[in-house]
Amino acid sequence: MPDRFDEHMHDALVERLETAADAVTGAIDTGVPESLREAITEWCALHGVDDPPAEHTQTIIARQAVLNVLLKATLYEWHHQYDDLPQLATDTRAALRRAAEQTGNPAFDEYFLDEIVWLADDADLEPVLDARDWLLDSGEPAEAIGRLYADLMSTDDRQMLGQFRTPPSISSLMRTWAASGDDNVLDPGMGAGVLSGPFHPLWDVSTEPSHVNGIDRSRLSRLMGTTALTLYRQAHDTQVTDFLELSVDDLDRDVDAIVCNPPYVKGDVLEDTYKNRVNTQMERITGLDISARSPLYTYFMYHARSFLAPGDCAAFLTPDSFMATDYGESLKQFLLDEFSITAFVQFDTEGDSVFEDAQVTALLSFIEAKTTDTAGGMTRFIRVDKSIEASTLRHALRNGEQGETEWGYINHVQQGELAPENNWTARLAPSDIDTSGLTPLGEFVSIDRGKSTGDVEVFCLSQSDVDAYGIPDQDLSRLIRRPQVTEGYDICESDWEELRASEKEAWLLDPDELPTVPESDLAFKRQVENGTVAVPNDEADRANTVAYLQNAITERDLAGTTVLQNRPYWYRPRRQSSPRVLVPDADRDGFAFLLNETTARHIHNFRGFYDVAVSETELKALLAYLNSPIGQRVIQTQTQPQQGGYEKLSISALESLPVIDPTSLDNSTVAALADLFDELRENARKDRNCEVVLNRLDGLLQRVM
Repeated sequence: MPDRFDEHMHDALVERLETAADAVTGAIDTGVPESLREAITEWCALHGVDDPPAEHTQTIIARQAVLNVLLKATLYEWHHQYDDLPQLATDTRAALRRAAEQTGNPAFDEYFLDEIVWLADDADLEPVLDARDWLLDSGEPAEAIGRLYADLMSTDDRQMLGQFRTPPSISSLMRTWAASGDDNVLDPGMGAGVLSGPFHPLWDVSTEPSHVNGIDRSRLSRLMGTTALTLYRQAHDTQVTDFLELSVDDLDRDVDAIVCNPPYVKGDVLEDTYKNRVNTQMERITGLDISARSPLYTYFMYHARSFLAPGDCAAFLTPDSFMATDYGESLKQFLLDEFSITAFVQFDTEGDSVFEDAQVTALLSFIEAKTTDTAGGMTRFIRVDKSIEASTLRHALRNGEQGETEWGYINHVQQGELAPENNWTARLAPSDIDTSGLTPLGEFVSIDRGKSTGDVEVFCLSQSDVDAYGIPDQDLSRLIRRPQVTEGYDICESDWEELRASEKEAWLLDPDELPTVPESDLAFKRQVENGTVAVPNDEADRANTVAYLQNAITERDLAGTTVLQNRPYWYRPRRQSSPRVLVPDADRDGFAFLLNETTARHIHNFRGFYDVAVSETELKALLAYLNSPIGQRVIQTQTQPQQGGYEKLSISALESLPVIDPTSLDNSTVAALADLFDELRENARKDRNCEVVLNRLDGLLQRVM
């Protein structure tokens, strides 16, 4: 047995697990007993993967199976060393079955992954079973087990399930804030037990929970959690169930605190029947209208309240998206109504993610179930820009003073001043500009995102693509494909011609109805496979368009794509007029609002202005404000931070964006602003100094505002 579980031992154990998993995969390939087919189908449904399992899915199953047997052997070894089980016998499976009877520990009970792992030969599993004592001396067994799982599963697989490991420093902060030594802690979505595990297996710390209830849908996750908590010597019970179906009556003791890192599954990925049922359930419980686009983690936050008595605390680790999105409005209202919000902590949006592979900005929510109907006290909005000690952040939660710190920013806001319809991320970087006299942008224009294509490589074409197939002009529309192909503050015909000449995607496939092409993309694919496609007999080269679609439906595997099936013609993106103004949906260096003087359309990575209710001069005055340093500072209070330094600008944020009202300004001021915008875009086009113009703009706007 190694002296401690270090990096070398971790890597060696991962290698053993992967080697054994390869043998299990081979056994699956040679044929799974019919008795396991139904179990495989259930497992695939739970994990959102292919059934019957493809090769990659078989690898996932095999790796989970060998991790499962390692954890059971580890748990057995712990009971052998510290309890009353004999040494693990040669017939390991029989020994584990006896352990289930002798200990009464449900973690030993057999299930699907046990059936799978024993398809392999004993010799293939022996190196894994021989490592059963490696985890026993780990100072952080939950972290060690969580890392094993993360390294065995690909990033894509864990993203599909919304599974991301909680860093130990954050889990410690959440647990010590929410719970005290006498508390029973509920850990929904427990995973490897990182959140509810104590500091160290051999330390007796008075602040550790007296008991933990761990909940997870996955039996493997339950096994990971119970193994870790057993090694920690933490009293616990675990249940395999959906937390959203759990009730207070299902627990043997009252809950005193909740710590939770819920799954980060997007709402549109959830199965419709499940999604609708959960959404209806939460609307009934909360009395709120909840958006069907809400991600899974928001439902965990709604449901958690039913387990807490007044004064009980909860700490959640989630993305920060709910603070600035439409679907977050009901959740923010719920938090205001039901909790005293102690603090929100947002982590560095420009550096590495708190989660190694998750492209989200992490947010900690520290909340306490209300004891009265009061509005709540003071909430701290804390922005962490660089790595700090957990003790420093713990102090900031309770005693942090208003203002800049060496590591970030703390903003004090009375909870009663928070409104659910507002963007709460703005509280993490407040502006010093008075916007109280400004008007929402949505009063002057309607704003829409570009339409999704379903596959940009099929529907967004270069001139070479068009020429190669001879696609006629009548089946195409001009396109501004992405923000990266634009510069400055406007787009004119010569810009689009330059895009076309430079072989950028400058065309959008946009045919009228093609009578010979079936309404169903799947039916068209069958025709292509059977060689029964009807070719148009006309003089407009539409046969060339159909030929292009034949190639696309097979080469790009388009058939069955949801976006295609949810529009009138699967072979044509939903139509949309050319916008008057374009602005990127996300950027790292501010948001340029571009005057569009072409007939080109856009797709999903732009927002567009339509139904402009002001004159051309007034529109230019608006654009002068939006592109000015003052306007950009106001915009920064409305954006939603993304990982990697990106900021996202949602439709709702744009609609509510405070702007000057050009219709209420005198004509000379409007004309001056419009002239400055024209000068700004001309300077940008000719690569002249724009700073001077921007400074003049700010000077004029300061007088206007």
